Amino acid sequence: MEQFATNQHEPARPTAEQGSAAGRRGVAIVVAWALVAMLFAGQAWVAAQVRGEPLAWARASSIWLVWAAAWAALTPVALWLEARFPLQRPGLLRALAVHALASATCALANLALFALAAPLIGAANTEPTWLATFSRLLGTTLLLNLPVYWLVVAAAHIGRLVRTAREKDRRQLRLEAQLADARLQTLRTQLQPHFLFNALNTISVLMHEDARAADRILLQLSALLRRSLEANEAHEVTLGEEIRFLESYLAIEQARFGGRLGYYLHVPESALQARVPNLLLHPLVENALRHGLSTRAGPGRVEVTAERQGDALLLRVVDDGRGLPPALTERVGLANTRARLRLLYADRQRFDVRNASGGGTVAEIELPWRTTP
Repeated sequence: MEQFATNQHEPARPTAEQGSAAGRRGVAIVVAWALVAMLFAGQAWVAAQVRGEPLAWARASSIWLVWAAAWAALTPVALWLEARFPLQRPGLLRALAVHALASATCALANLALFALAAPLIGAANTEPTWLATFSRLLGTTLLLNLPVYWLVVAAAHIGRLVRTAREKDRRQLRLEAQLADARLQTLRTQLQPHFLFNALNTISVLMHEDARAADRILLQLSALLRRSLEANEAHEVTLGEEIRFLESYLAIEQARFGGRLGYYLHVPESALQARVPNLLLHPLVENALRHGLSTRAGPGRVEVTAERQGDALLLRVVDDGRGLPPALTERVGLANTRARLRLLYADRQRFDVRNASGGGTVAEIELPWRTTP
């Protein structure tokens, strides 16, 4: 039962939305009882035909429609009582007592109303006076009417349980979404300082080797961080934005590695508008540089490719470094990438890191193809 806020001076006034809901509920009650009346009338008419007794359909339907109309008038009372005294702990015994009294009262009220209309609709066994008709109905149909009230209360109780379960599910989904969003924000904030630390370390090394190069890289880093700070808080960006960020990062890292680092980016123009998680490729490339090429004696190469495969976007980061060690424990970048993908796409994604057949490492990500946020 809806409850309205009140103050000490002015009673609550129902809103238009609440009035509309009450109107819809009233229509539903009338339609439901009309269907019940037609069902019982049909059963009575068929039974009369089987017994060979004459019973007009109009007479059968009018009798049961009057009976149903009386119960339709009493149903809002039963619904109010069910909301006021729900069949649940605590207070279950009190609720049972209230509903037992209400069921008897409603059954008597139904018989009283039916007794008024009985002479008008040609009901069987009608007595000369209302009191005699009511007394006859009291002795023959009271016990049949008592369960009707309980059926109304049971239906209302089940409906309330269903609504409560649905609302609980909606709250659970909202909480899970908020938790997932908080975890994604945490993962992103872990990646950004990690990148900043490595970039500053590169500049620190260059300061002792080439001050001009260090100054140039510092300007590139400043522009990169400015773009990162100006970016919105969306968890996804276009692949084109991700590639531009990655190009700036690789330019900074190439200043550190010099001729030892070569990189190749192959992304068809048709794939640039695909949506990908923000800072998705950076930890994969960083992992290739830090744990693959940094320990390599000769020059190394990193390749980043993207292609559409049906309804999926396939991204690869390949290096020709030393490959994965026998016992691999995922570092922060890879573990965060796996967690972010799972949170964003559930089982509609795939993330695989493995040794390449000719040496080096292959990191492969498969995402749902989507060009809108």
